[in-house]
Amino acid sequence: MNTNRPRKFLSLYSLFAGAATLVALLLASSEGYAYNYRTCSGNKIKYNGGWTNMYISTTSFPIGSSWDSRLQNAMWHWNNVKGAGFNFYVGRDTDGTHSSGNGVNEVYFDSSLSGSTLAVTSTRYHCYWFFGYQQGIDETDIGFNSNYSWTTSAYSYSNPSGSPINFEGVALHELGHALGLLHEDRWLATMNAYYPDGGPLGYYKEWDPFGDDRLGVRTLYPDGTTETDIAASPLKWIGTGSSGLVSSPTSATPGSAVTIEFTFSNQSTSTQTFDIGFYLSSDAYISTSDTFLGMNYGSWGSPGFTGTFSRTLTIPSWISPGTYYLGFKVDPNNFTGESVESNNFQQMPRTITIYSPIIAPPPVGILTR
Repeated sequence: MNTNRPRKFLSLYSLFAGAATLVALLLASSEGYAYNYRTCSGNKIKYNGGWTNMYISTTSFPIGSSWDSRLQNAMWHWNNVKGAGFNFYVGRDTDGTHSSGNGVNEVYFDSSLSGSTLAVTSTRYHCYWFFGYQQGIDETDIGFNSNYSWTTSAYSYSNPSGSPINFEGVALHELGHALGLLHEDRWLATMNAYYPDGGPLGYYKEWDPFGDDRLGVRTLYPDGTTETDIAASPLKWIGTGSSGLVSSPTSATPGSAVTIEFTFSNQSTSTQTFDIGFYLSSDAYISTSDTFLGMNYGSWGSPGFTGTFSRTLTIPSWISPGTYYLGFKVDPNNFTGESVESNNFQQMPRTITIYSPIIAPPPVGILTR
């Protein structure tokens, strides 16, 4: 699977007018910070009530199955973005059929999709003049390509862009389209068009909207709530929209210098300043009890900022040979009160082997008498 190809073309748009005398308008994507959404003469096209029902096909995703659970979890993560007043609600589509234009938001596996398309979100919306501009989303249907191999298991670092495809990650992206967001390929984001999009966050590999995506939904559906959260990521933006794993060495010797990349996202509704600690651990769970390698003091990010940086560290000379994990933790001393603490620590997505330094044997001389 080519990681540089777009993994889906997701939004199919149709203008919708209720009477022949209404004038349909050309729509343009609006760009705020980096996120994108549709507009109608400058007005945001969204669900005007701030919520919608998504009817999950019980044929494709049986009630109580892991598929059903992962899909609902993706909905919950969008609902849980503070600073935004939008909600998905769960409905059940039990007849095993689906169609566009019936006014019902349906979610299903679709065998008619082909090529590199992993999923498609079809959106019907209206934009017209009738004693003022009238606009809004009318229907969004999400079809997942059943010709691909999917998994509801955790995201795999061993095959980051390949099959099986992580179902919840794609579902989170598609639901972003369903609430009104468009693609954002200029940096790491949930709404990036290239799988694995923004990717999961932190040690627990939780799929959550990135900072820019949160800004987008806050712009479409603003409310007065706030949140403080900085998250760690194992991925980076690598150009042309695609993402890949951050780099780190696979081997070193005690006392040697190593350079790692690390990514963080400010999920907050305000600018945050924080420290970042770097560690060497005997397991993948990075904590402040691991071997301390260094600290970046006074890092900061404005709301929605996601960035990848590098740091050179020194492996302590006393470290025993073996297999370890390099990693980092955002706000390691918990100076920042965050709504989510479990996404702060991130191991490098590969291990590092520490070898004993090679000691040269003494020179061989010629004995004379």
